[in-house]
Amino acid sequence: MMRREGYELQVSKPEVITKETNGRIFEPIEMVVIDCPEEFIGVVTEALGRRKGQMTKMVNHGTGRVRLEFNTPSRGMIGFRSEFLTETKGTGLLNTMFMRWDEWQGALGGRSTGSLVADRTGESTTYALYNLQERGSLFVRPGTRVYAGMVLGENARSVDLDVNAIKEKKLTNMRAASADEAMRLVPIKELSLEQALEFIAADELVEVTPRAIRLRKRVLRANERPKRKES
Repeated sequence: MMRREGYELQVSKPEVITKETNGRIFEPIEMVVIDCPEEFIGVVTEALGRRKGQMTKMVNHGTGRVRLEFNTPSRGMIGFRSEFLTETKGTGLLNTMFMRWDEWQGALGGRSTGSLVADRTGESTTYALYNLQERGSLFVRPGTRVYAGMVLGENARSVDLDVNAIKEKKLTNMRAASADEAMRLVPIKELSLEQALEFIAADELVEVTPRAIRLRKRVLRANERPKRKES
């Protein structure tokens, strides 16, 4: 609503509200009810298993669709809806409802990939992005205004990589053999607001404006950011 009203804001990764009782930490648990074709039972169960979900019930009506019920921590459901629709090819139904408070379920597996981060301000070029796309998935198109510290894409490796997205091809009077070959860019990965909140790491923010959704590092200067170690 703030975005529609013309505001610009920055959002950090969502965190669930916990409570402490007798020295123990409790977190909210949700009942997740899923209706999907039976061929997707495996991928749905695996996806919720990574989010600490425990299956409590499965009903197969013999019509080709099944009903699954899970008990899952609320923090595990952040960003799951978009992944669920992708995994079930848009054929699954998902509903959640708060069930109870339960003891902290342990750490969830974080993102195993790093970020491609702009190291300078300017306008992104086709030449630069063409050379970057083999590093991972890109979030920006050619001609996009970028700034130092802005997240341009997802690195295939587990470390953050500072990249130059505004580099232009050097002009010479020598004609290369591949000069006439068109540079073809892979379609960018467009993130919705929910997908962006799911994607960001603890040291990143989602920058929400009326016209765009951008990702950025909390600390823009590369030499002031702590380096992520490759796992």
